[in-house]
Amino acid sequence: MNNKLNKEIEFLEWDSNFFNIRVGRVYSDLKKIDLTKVSDFDLIYIHSKILLENTSLHLYDKKVTFEKNITSIKKNLETSSITKYDKELTKELTDLAIASGTYSRFKLDPNLSHRFEDFFTLWIKNSLNGKLADFVYVYKKENKVIGFISLKKNDSYYQIGLIATSSLHRGLGIGSILLQKAEEIAKSEKISRIIVVTQLDNQIACNFYKKNGYQIKSTEYIYHHWFK
Repeated sequence: MNNKLNKEIEFLEWDSNFFNIRVGRVYSDLKKIDLTKVSDFDLIYIHSKILLENTSLHLYDKKVTFEKNITSIKKNLETSSITKYDKELTKELTDLAIASGTYSRFKLDPNLSHRFEDFFTLWIKNSLNGKLADFVYVYKKENKVIGFISLKKNDSYYQIGLIATSSLHRGLGIGSILLQKAEEIAKSEKISRIIVVTQLDNQIACNFYKKNGYQIKSTEYIYHHWFK
């Protein structure tokens, strides 16, 4: 089983370069995974659809994928404060992007948390330059960005990459307005599905998506195993 598992581990070049360690990833639904004979890695991400029984593995992410099928849009929210953003990265956007990753496994894992802010800064940077997103829309109040959303178009759906609202302006419905804008864009391009990922432990986000008509499509558990 170990030899087979070793062959199934995928070397992650981007993660390895970013964190300056050798990182691998494996998908497995075995209740227990034996990694004692795995070599050549510093860290392995174990993705599973079930909770594992290995007490030595650290569960850092209960990844929840939400999906919404857009049949019609109730334009009951004012979206005039939202504009497409294609300018340079600002501190406002950077801070919002970092705040969006509060429950990220890259922050929760103490061996990776030193690069957490760099990770999300690069994510928003690559969203603006088109590598990770097709569009970035911002919500402005008094000419200040207090919310944003990034969108990536796929063949049959739109994927929300990042979405965040300033901590000083939460509870005002800005997040729902950003979602409505995303749905309007998808609908205008005859795309009927939107997908977004969050963490099960982030109950505020989960309840937010449910309130806006999104349903859980899948749940995945991501473990980190360190070899040092």
